[in-house]
Amino acid sequence: MSHALIADLGGTNARFAIVPIHEYEPLEVRVLPCKDYDNFFDAVSEYINHCSVELADIDAVVLAIAGPVNKPVIRFSNNPWYFTRSEIESYFGKDKAVALLNDFDAVGHCLKVLSSDDVIEIGEAKPADAKEPCWVVGPGTGLGVSCVVPQENGPSIILPGEGGHIDLSSCNEIEDYILTFLRSRHERVSAERVLSGMGLENIYEALAMRDGVAKRLTAPEIGEVLAQGNDSIAVAALEQFFVFLGRVIGDFVLSVEARGGVYIAGGIVPRYVNEILKSGFRKAMQDKGRMKEFVSPVPTFVVMSEYPGLMGCACYASYLVSKA
Repeated sequence: MSHALIADLGGTNARFAIVPIHEYEPLEVRVLPCKDYDNFFDAVSEYINHCSVELADIDAVVLAIAGPVNKPVIRFSNNPWYFTRSEIESYFGKDKAVALLNDFDAVGHCLKVLSSDDVIEIGEAKPADAKEPCWVVGPGTGLGVSCVVPQENGPSIILPGEGGHIDLSSCNEIEDYILTFLRSRHERVSAERVLSGMGLENIYEALAMRDGVAKRLTAPEIGEVLAQGNDSIAVAALEQFFVFLGRVIGDFVLSVEARGGVYIAGGIVPRYVNEILKSGFRKAMQDKGRMKEFVSPVPTFVVMSEYPGLMGCACYASYLVSKA
């Protein structure tokens, strides 16, 4: 049986899997911490050495990468690994079809095979139109963004960009304070400075300072005190995180009328799905003044599938082999 080797290479973890061609559920998934390996080739070698499928039975290799992939040397946004496409092709062999995707391009490709059980809708809006463009947004180690244009024949078109690094704006006094606080540390404040694991830490630190307390917790520590329910700053920080997310997503919808919906992935929001459902996320998304009626019909979903990036790689691998 023909297989694809697929991988979702992030800033913190590298997720590897095997999948039969024209199937989309990742098999033999292993999550390897990037910090434990000097480079990609050490990590993939570790995976292949413990995989049940021989390299000779792999016809396609699809890698989702946390960073731009259209450069001569491919570097990661939040990870010191780097390589070239020719190094990848040489390692796996010239006979194998190879594709390098941005990590959120890969999530965009998975939308074709997500089931209704894989997503949870936030708020109420018009039904998503599967033929219309959509956005994929994912706060995690960084902030991943992709715009997806569905195609009837062949894979979706993923419009390239680095939307996580757009300028962040504020709409009230508390947000003004957070941006001023962060601007004192970073000359320019991008969306990723608040919509990521680091971003949640930044919001917490700013709100604590606003209360006269010099305190910064890591994202896992914020998760712990949220679970304990004894830290009002953590509750406020998470709420502000969701409000910023709504504001940024609303701006994306203004730039591309995404009647196909907005799909929120990444490592943070699915962990707090109950909290975002009760938050001011949708209100902030729709808070676009004269353009409120333009933005409001667009539905928003949290992607609950465990490995959406790998599923997207599997979809693209099937296209690669069919095209060959």
